[in-house]
Amino acid sequence: MRRRTARVFAGGGVLLLAFGCGSPANQTTSLGNADAGRTVVVAVGDKLEVTLQTIGPGQYGDPIVSPGSVMFLGESPAGAPNPGGARQLYRFEAVAPGRADISIPHTGGWPDGPVIPAFAITVEVR
Repeated sequence: MRRRTARVFAGGGVLLLAFGCGSPANQTTSLGNADAGRTVVVAVGDKLEVTLQTIGPGQYGDPIVSPGSVMFLGESPAGAPNPGGARQLYRFEAVAPGRADISIPHTGGWPDGPVIPAFAITVEVR
């Protein structure tokens, strides 16, 4: 009986190693203001973190995500308050193969200053 139990445990350990080591862990891709306009390639299950900094008044608003491949998980302040302007962290997850466009508009700003364009990227999910 003990030999059979030992074989079952040994066989189970081999299966765990075979399946556990064969699949790569999900990754997180970090992006910032300088990445606007890029196309980013990620795998299903990967996360995207976008940290945006505003210099002066205003902040970035709610993201617009084309449906299907990427899901918006939430937004929060990025680190300690910054006297230069808001720093915001946007989190997304790749949920299905395909393509998604993400646009995060900027709200507010200087009354007579230039309009700050939306942050926009394209995400290819494989």
